[in-house]
Amino acid sequence: MKKLLRQAAFVACGWMITAQAFADEGIKTVVQGSVSGVAVKKIYLHKREQMVRVSLSDSVENGQFQLALNLKEPAFFMVGTGTRELPGFFVYLNPGDNLTMKVENGRFVMSGKGSEINQLLYDLDKNFPYISNSDVTGVYKSRVNAINQSTNEEVVRNKALLQGNAQGEYLNRVYGSLINEKVFGATDDVKVVNFTDLNIPLLPEIEVYENWRQTIQELMYSKMKAGQLKIRNMNTWVADFGGAIENQKLREDFMVASIEYAVLLGDFTSINAVIKEALPLIKNPKNVVKINALQPKIAAGLSRYKDVMPGTDMSAFTFHDVNGKQVALSDYKGKFIFIDIWNTGCHPCIAEIPYIKKMEHELQGKDIVFVSISCDTEADVWKKFLEKRNLLGTPQLLMGSGFKDPFFEKIQKSGIPRFVIIDKEGKMVDYNSCKRPSNPLLNIYLNELLNKS
Repeated sequence: MKKLLRQAAFVACGWMITAQAFADEGIKTVVQGSVSGVAVKKIYLHKREQMVRVSLSDSVENGQFQLALNLKEPAFFMVGTGTRELPGFFVYLNPGDNLTMKVENGRFVMSGKGSEINQLLYDLDKNFPYISNSDVTGVYKSRVNAINQSTNEEVVRNKALLQGNAQGEYLNRVYGSLINEKVFGATDDVKVVNFTDLNIPLLPEIEVYENWRQTIQELMYSKMKAGQLKIRNMNTWVADFGGAIENQKLREDFMVASIEYAVLLGDFTSINAVIKEALPLIKNPKNVVKINALQPKIAAGLSRYKDVMPGTDMSAFTFHDVNGKQVALSDYKGKFIFIDIWNTGCHPCIAEIPYIKKMEHELQGKDIVFVSISCDTEADVWKKFLEKRNLLGTPQLLMGSGFKDPFFEKIQKSGIPRFVIIDKEGKMVDYNSCKRPSNPLLNIYLNELLNKS
């Protein structure tokens, strides 16, 4: 569909600015209203899934604002005012909605087409807020009760969607910060989530929440930790996770999304075995087609890594330690080698460091060594980082040529962090392990390898 370049003007509190927004051809949808008693300088509207700014208002003229955009399908949007007095909130817009929002006594009151469902969304957020140290399970149950007790026709008609959205936000409140820490490397410690509502019936409508797959996966990790979910072997994890989801639609959607994400990450070593275990649980022919459609990508991935397939001898590759001493992979002969490829400027790499330490401790005394190989180009920066983070006790090596190092060239580069597993003879086992140290499935994977050797 042809993209149209729209010019959106949004007005707020005495200032005026225009901002351009891209929108697909669709049905005109209007959000408008008035603000009084609060100094609002900016109002933002983001599509929740990508947090893409679709319009910006820098002023309100005579207390009024208006936004018109084209929508092809319903979507959640974040309305942000940029003020503490009026914190941001989500609205759900259908194509053709004409939503009016007025600020009365510091709260938004809505009217017009689409107002009933959005008034409820706003009231849920204000009446049952997720705040620091709050009982998140209690807040969630209060929100679900409010949705169930509403007799408004629009709310009743959209009850399933509202419940799914509430469940998505609930699990995001539980696991969202953990997911973020795995990206941004915020602390030196492994974050622990003590979640007790492990048997929550998962709703298919949870998929309206943007990180539904990630939060469900973290829930499955919690079930594993609590002994409620057993993973049979490293190739059954998608099937085992799927089997723990009661609703068939959500089960299949989660399994398909998990397989698609594994392919996106380049987890080609075991993906076909994972798919083989998962397919018997997938009944919808359309989902089978989706999985089969991944085969060209898998084949291309396997072709890309053809020079570093399992069994490839990697023992001759050498690096340097913090003292400048040359170290070869052959020096670790007789032990499996779990290699972490990283650098000091990579936040997701740094996020994995405490989990690597934890994994080392858990497998202490077994025939495996954890080796971190940096692709930093400045050795001094690397050494200072190791000293600051007290990492000199773990084998720390440096690639001589950074991203151009022969070892990195051999394994076809890619993004970092990157994890590689070498066997006791110095031969390749897994050239791109997507089971990261922060993923409890890695413990199962490594123990299987150790027990087979």
